[in-house]
Amino acid sequence: MKRFVTAVLVVLLVLSLAPIALGNDPLSYQTYLPFVGGGKSQTDYVEAAGWDPTVKARLNEFMDLYGKYSAAYDAANKPYAVFDFDNTTSILDVEEILIIYQLNHMRFGVEPDEMFEVLCTGIADPNEPMEGWAGEAGTDLSVATVATDAANAYQVLYDAGYVSIEGVDAATEAIYQATDEWKDFSSKVRWLYEAINDFYSASIGYPWITYLFTGMTPEQVTDLATDSHLYNMQLSQDPTQWKKIDMAVPSDEYVSLAGPLPIAYKNGITISPELKELYAALDNNGIDVWINSASYIDVIEAIAYQPDLFGLQGVDGVVAMTNKIVDGVYDNAYDYDLHPQTQGVGKSETIDQVIRPLYNGRGPLFVAMDSSGDFNFCSEYADTALGLILNRQRSDDIAMLSAAAIHQRNTNVSVADAVAMGDTLYVLQGRTENGGWLLPQPECINLGKTDALLFSTAGQNFYNMLVAGTSIRDLVNNNTRMGAAYVGYKTR
Repeated sequence: MKRFVTAVLVVLLVLSLAPIALGNDPLSYQTYLPFVGGGKSQTDYVEAAGWDPTVKARLNEFMDLYGKYSAAYDAANKPYAVFDFDNTTSILDVEEILIIYQLNHMRFGVEPDEMFEVLCTGIADPNEPMEGWAGEAGTDLSVATVATDAANAYQVLYDAGYVSIEGVDAATEAIYQATDEWKDFSSKVRWLYEAINDFYSASIGYPWITYLFTGMTPEQVTDLATDSHLYNMQLSQDPTQWKKIDMAVPSDEYVSLAGPLPIAYKNGITISPELKELYAALDNNGIDVWINSASYIDVIEAIAYQPDLFGLQGVDGVVAMTNKIVDGVYDNAYDYDLHPQTQGVGKSETIDQVIRPLYNGRGPLFVAMDSSGDFNFCSEYADTALGLILNRQRSDDIAMLSAAAIHQRNTNVSVADAVAMGDTLYVLQGRTENGGWLLPQPECINLGKTDALLFSTAGQNFYNMLVAGTSIRDLVNNNTRMGAAYVGYKTR
């Protein structure tokens, strides 16, 4: 049945190749066609309409300076680019929407007597109250309390035959999605993900969400991810689908320890034509392309290594979150034997451990980012010439690099100029999350908002410091929140 559903989704994807027109704005469209490049005997440039003009100019300057048709290019010593994935390569987060898909279809490999343990994995004291995360009674909840409710509901759903790695038919889904047990399980798993990330840290929350794949083979996770990507990218062609959605919670009569826990998620996912074009241009210009993601390895590889379905050309490798395999299936344990967690400083450490040795110890020449989880690898490498920022008006450390991008833009600094000064040239690209496409400007519109804004308050303050004469190096080194996890601007 699952294979049939996947085949139908592929057919629907092919039938939907025509852009969706939104009013009179020529940029208001999405397409899921693979970008077709190559076959040229000269430099490939990015040309799509959604690029900010300055970003487009600097990207094309980079291709001229470092691509295979430049005088300095060495095919035996190729340069490489490293992209973040969620909210950089994609608009919004592929793994977060995949978990909603997994919950909706109850595609799990966890045995019911193991679900509580899985939901508590990585939490030093699951009984610790999470201050600020209160339940119906107004008391601070613990992971153990909410995990108990979720595990109890999962047991009922499992015993009724609603849980399957391959998924069940639509009629059966409609039956269990009407039950209080499913509403309690699905909403509390999503609630735990947000609470754990907020109360503890990304180093606990990011691997935690991957433990939902426990008991599945890599092939099964890839199949699940492919189905989710196809379904959600198809659905997201409708711009009205880009919104926050409140999850269903059980009725007042349903008995649980924590009571109902309202929670919402961001709906919508796409890879813009511009990012597909950029991947292809780098590949066609002889620059290797890597993805460095805090999502799960199979979730990202399902997109990266299926260009006919998702349009990313020329991905040379993926590093991402990876769990241990025991008896052929994933365990709820991160595999540190492979590499560190691919978030924060772990992204740089993973580049050093896995990618740099393949390139004679050189760092990435090009990087792409959106948030503080990318700050280390996008600012630490001495070899990096150009950094692309997908603007989300962030207030974290990436706000410093966004401020640098606008200051460099306003002072007409080119890639060559920045490199000569010992800096990375940063560029800031706008987008709208209300429909999911790039805007030809640095300003962005976040989900559910109407105003196109350039900076957060923090970003504006950092920009003012640069105008007053602070160097990018001093701005970054003296204001980072990373502490000892940051080795310094352009020091790797």
